[in-house]
Amino acid sequence: MAHSFTGFRLKVLQVAGGTALAQGLLVLASPLLTRLYTPADFGVLVVYVSLMTLLVTVASLRFELALPLPEDEGDAMALLVLCLLLVGVTTALGALAVHLLRARILTWMGEPGLGPYLWLVPVSSLGAGLYQVFNCWAIRKERYDRIARTRVTQSLTTLAVQVGAGLLGHGPAGLLVGDAAGRTNGTRTLALLDWRRDLAELRRTLPADLARVARRFRAFPLFSSGTALLNTLNLRMPGLLLAILYGPAVAGCFALAQRVFALPSSIIGESVAQVFFGESAQVKGGASLMPLFVGTVRRMFLLGLPLMGLSAAAGWLLFPVIFGSAWRSAGVFVVAIAPMALAQFTGACVSHALVVLERQDLALIREIIRSLLFFGGIAAAWFLHWSAARAVGLFGITGTLSYFVYGWITWYAIRCRDRRPLGAR
Repeated sequence: MAHSFTGFRLKVLQVAGGTALAQGLLVLASPLLTRLYTPADFGVLVVYVSLMTLLVTVASLRFELALPLPEDEGDAMALLVLCLLLVGVTTALGALAVHLLRARILTWMGEPGLGPYLWLVPVSSLGAGLYQVFNCWAIRKERYDRIARTRVTQSLTTLAVQVGAGLLGHGPAGLLVGDAAGRTNGTRTLALLDWRRDLAELRRTLPADLARVARRFRAFPLFSSGTALLNTLNLRMPGLLLAILYGPAVAGCFALAQRVFALPSSIIGESVAQVFFGESAQVKGGASLMPLFVGTVRRMFLLGLPLMGLSAAAGWLLFPVIFGSAWRSAGVFVVAIAPMALAQFTGACVSHALVVLERQDLALIREIIRSLLFFGGIAAAWFLHWSAARAVGLFGITGTLSYFVYGWITWYAIRCRDRRPLGAR
């Protein structure tokens, strides 16, 4: 197991190195961005990202999560083709829905400032949907170096557009276009992995192969699509609800508070999650995932405790100095959501265990419980006419509890699998 964790750490460091550079660029540019754009501008970005992420979540009906699993390369290529076709279809349907329901979407979101830029939502979802498919393909190929490289190019693209547009005074348009450009960049780099061998497999792929892998992994769209939508709602809707209930400025401050914790989560948490996904998919036969699961959770908690504590303290003390007095509320929000950020940092990195175990039913139950806790907290604060700060505080408490449930369900699934007879696995 020591050798296994050594290899695991090396792969994590490979992804984390590029991610650290990418996130470091975003952090360095944040004081400039908060002076080029207002909290209300960031509030428009929150609403836009919420809409776009909903489309990306179901872009390939979650079949992309199955890409690391097939042992046969022909099945894997058929699954890749199926994912790419689905991204095209779902993006077209999303663009049609945005066009037909434009007025209703803006009214429901309570953000008319998004109107001129609503067309960016399906464009971004297409690029981001293709990127997430090829990202899972790169995990299958264990090309974590390319994943790291694309993280850097994405950040550079986002910052170049956002800073340039901000200097020219384009308002929220610069934030939105920069986000769209960044999310789509890097797709080509991941798509060209072993392209000669992949092209040969692609030419041998038949419609019957697509139908076969769709049947084999049908649990992913049946369960994982709903699970992913709930997960996206859990992550994005709090900011969106704050924009609707308390105004875009509050949502913008909340988004900046989340960005503080996004730094360690993106650099380390997401890197660990991707490597954990690839490593757990390689566990064959009667081998147990429990040692990998327990070891990963323990290390992430011990690492996350000081990281999240320092992030909360720095946010509380330094936000008004670094970002300006308009962002003072963001420092209060940082402290309120710090425990939830630690729980997320610890538990979310091992969530792909349910994908590997093909227990999408438990993943769906997990997200339903999280949704009830998340939205129950915000709804209670609104019903009681609490201030935005108290609402975010209650959200932090319910969010922390939800991630404890998150980790326990994953542990339960692994334990149940280990108790089954070897022939039943």
